[in-house]
Amino acid sequence: MSGIPAQELRRVRVVSVRDIAVDVRGYELAPADGRPLPSYTAGAHIDVHLPSGLVRQYSLCGDIKVSNRYTIAVKKEPTGRGGSLNMHDAVEADSVLAISVPRNYFELAPEAQSSLLIAGGIGITPIYAMAQALAAQGHEWTLHYCARSEGHASFYHELRALGGARVTAHFSEVPVLDVARLLAAQSAGTHVYCCGPVGLMSAVKEATARWVPSRVHFEWFAAPAIDHSRDQAFEVELRRSELVLTVPANHTILQVVREAGIDVPSSCEEGVCGTCETMLLAGEADHRDLLLTPEERAGNRSMMICCSRARSRRLVLDL
Repeated sequence: MSGIPAQELRRVRVVSVRDIAVDVRGYELAPADGRPLPSYTAGAHIDVHLPSGLVRQYSLCGDIKVSNRYTIAVKKEPTGRGGSLNMHDAVEADSVLAISVPRNYFELAPEAQSSLLIAGGIGITPIYAMAQALAAQGHEWTLHYCARSEGHASFYHELRALGGARVTAHFSEVPVLDVARLLAAQSAGTHVYCCGPVGLMSAVKEATARWVPSRVHFEWFAAPAIDHSRDQAFEVELRRSELVLTVPANHTILQVVREAGIDVPSSCEEGVCGTCETMLLAGEADHRDLLLTPEERAGNRSMMICCSRARSRRLVLDL
């Protein structure tokens, strides 16, 4: 993965703001520093540094062929952690924001014979970019889109125009998509991509438990609960800082490192965004993030220090 070094920040200007669904606002961003924006692939996201000082991740949901413009969509969450409220209340046309370059932990698999896209609510944002990319490439795809109502479904009309009968809507206040039945009917060459609420994601994860892991792809907005009852203390050696610290059972590596005065960028602090990914030089990690692939975990070259712990007595980190 390429997210370990500190990411360059870019200044962008908000070109336009528009309401695209109930409580969902779309923002079009253009470079404010005169340099072209980096290209990206479907499924990518950026870190957005908000006026309040918070950092939040938003998927890029525009057409990847459109150069020098990024599009994000933000759902207003009154009971959230404050990021969406700050975007809705303080960011308007001509606002200037700092963003990271795009990162992608949710890539389309080139070997897929067909792609099954499953989205819930605002989870449509990376899925919309995937649908556009698959349609442009002439690949086989279908989408099942869950939302409270048509008015709550961002980009629904654009998706219907793009895919027609490939798009199946499930509009209801309560879950109505039979995930197990849908996934049981898929062929061995199908890859599934899912983004949405934890309940939907967990249902897809359970229904694909016997699938080859490389055929199942998730973009988590929030992590399922982790059982901490067996957590134990361990040591971390910070190689560049020449420090050895103890991580108690009730603390994360990130918390202990910060208490020692070492600044590590982070955002979600539950293993879904990749901001705190840190190079692992020695030791065996207990990976608890939702980003690294099984192969990357086995390679033991990096870890998300906001949530992952140690299987060995000591970990050596490049900090």
